[in-house]
Amino acid sequence: MYPVTYEADYLRERNRLTTFFRLIVAIPWLIVAYIYVIAQMVVVFIAWFAILFVGRFPEGMYNFVGGILRFTQRVNGFMYLQTDAWPPFGIGDDDSYPIRVKFHPPAARQSRMKDLFRLILAIPLLVLSYAMSYALMAVALISWLTIVFRGYQPAAIHNAIAYLMGWSTRASAYIYLMRDEYPPVGDETPVEVDPPAGALPASDAAPLDPAPVSEEQPPPPPPAQ
Repeated sequence: MYPVTYEADYLRERNRLTTFFRLIVAIPWLIVAYIYVIAQMVVVFIAWFAILFVGRFPEGMYNFVGGILRFTQRVNGFMYLQTDAWPPFGIGDDDSYPIRVKFHPPAARQSRMKDLFRLILAIPLLVLSYAMSYALMAVALISWLTIVFRGYQPAAIHNAIAYLMGWSTRASAYIYLMRDEYPPVGDETPVEVDPPAGALPASDAAPLDPAPVSEEQPPPPPPAQ
């Protein structure tokens, strides 16, 4: 599992009114997020030098950068209709909120070389982020139409938004120097599915005991007259 995770609770029945005006009602949170992100970029810039010279992300700065990432992803999740719950304005962890972003403590040591060339290493992520942002907007539009006209959000739409938001969270953590591990393009929690009956290889299947054969067989019955 990647050390930075995103998860969101599913609620089928949704609020049509706040969904219809979602971009408007989200404005206060977007303003706060804009201010937070400016501070976050300053701290990331300082952290770049800290990792380059001492080989680690200072814990206080790490928690601040991660906390703002948590806040912005809660706001993005709210704006992209992952939830109807109003996001808290704080940057701390809140398990009661339907969207949760969690991250492991900072690594004891980080690679100076990966830190030095982070912008170059992040180019594939930035390109993919560009494509995924359009996919997220398309899925959110489908969700908006479904909620406004039908009053509910399909589980498949919820899962698609969570998938895209989860990848965005991991990619952002990598770009912001929180992790050296390259983020996977997929769910951080692997799903194990039991194989269907009869799909096991012959070597793994339990051998069948042959039916017991008696040593003395009874004589066949005489033919009918």
